[in-house]
Amino acid sequence: MEASRRGFIKLVLAGGFVPFFAPSIFASPSIPHEGSYTQFTLSNGLRLHHLRSRSKYVSTALVLRSREIMSHSGLAHILEHTSFTGAAGDLSAEEVKYRQRRLIQDGNATTSPGRLEWYASFLPKYAPDALQLLAVTSLDQKFDAETVRSEARIVLQELLLEKYSSEGEIRRKFNRLVFGPDHPRGVDTVDKEIALAKLPMRKLVSKLLEYANLIRLPGNMDLFVVGDVEPSWLGDLAERYFGKYPAASGPMPEMPAAQPTRKYTKISGYSRELSRPLSEVRLAWNTGSTITHPDACALLALSDYVNEMLFRELRERDGASYSPEAYFEPDDCSGILGLSVKTSKRPETIERRICAILEAIKGGVDPTELELYRERWELQRLKVAESADSLLQTLVDRVINGCAVEDLDINSVDAERLTETARKYLPTYKGPYFYVELRGM
Repeated sequence: MEASRRGFIKLVLAGGFVPFFAPSIFASPSIPHEGSYTQFTLSNGLRLHHLRSRSKYVSTALVLRSREIMSHSGLAHILEHTSFTGAAGDLSAEEVKYRQRRLIQDGNATTSPGRLEWYASFLPKYAPDALQLLAVTSLDQKFDAETVRSEARIVLQELLLEKYSSEGEIRRKFNRLVFGPDHPRGVDTVDKEIALAKLPMRKLVSKLLEYANLIRLPGNMDLFVVGDVEPSWLGDLAERYFGKYPAASGPMPEMPAAQPTRKYTKISGYSRELSRPLSEVRLAWNTGSTITHPDACALLALSDYVNEMLFRELRERDGASYSPEAYFEPDDCSGILGLSVKTSKRPETIERRICAILEAIKGGVDPTELELYRERWELQRLKVAESADSLLQTLVDRVINGCAVEDLDINSVDAERLTETARKYLPTYKGPYFYVELRGM
């Protein structure tokens, strides 16, 4: 199942601490490389990217891109699960599970159209063994029947939750509308994945073995490492553990650009995370500006300005919401601008109020207000530069998408450009955007 960082698509409704100031949810200007970025290409074509940092732990990501993942998303999803618990290389399933617990202090994996990603953070002393484990579990799974049976049951429960929950239904409908029913991110695969997870065990094991051979493609893999380790030593480890697999490569996925949102669409549902009288109002639209679009930088700055105005108007002036949010999340095929407001007021009233705030922004951005954000942006940049995990994600995005949001220099955006961007991309009331209304149970 796709795991996206896009807040609107995920429709995550979890609560938590909210500070008593407008939250800054944008990314910052470019992250310093400290002059220590190194790239190696192993003998089998796998690319190693290393950023040496002052971090006291090591963060890694292994990204596999393949057109086969685009067309067999259900198998990739199960393979992602079994990589943490199943036999691999010379290791039994129990040995893999033990080493995952012993060596990897923080691990995760995600599947999205055309892409499988494994993430792991660990202490430097475990680097050799952790990298060996990552290599065998990604490139040499054995798919023992017991593991496949267990993980298929877990995947099935995850899929049923996606199919029969209100949030899951809305998420799939939104993806279909914003990307189009034929776009890789718009295709609804949940029924096919459920049928796959229900296959007889022998047949499913056979399919997984066949599929693993299709995507055992070192030439389609990028290994990212951030931490205070010696580059040449790291290169030797990577060659020893990853480079031993035969060279192979295949077609890379092609992600078509999603068309900008053209019309008003309303989507309604219920949230398990909210109880009456609370509801959540969300507005979102695809601007058509991808991460490499010339307007991406201004849109990122605009989202923070809109966030501030929502906070000031809806929370401080109206008392209509505790923590309204606005965000811009661009990637390689879209640029979603979204707003989220949890409120006890009538959703229709909040929608009108949001659009009135957007209209006021289009009337002109106050240069003195914009100046107040400069040091906040700098603080955010410094925070990201101190985090190995943030540096890792930045590095992954730079290589995979051609740019990271951290590379967008929003300090260069002045009030005049911000106003022009607002007039170009902010919609009018019931204009081209998706209106999602989630009512409390």
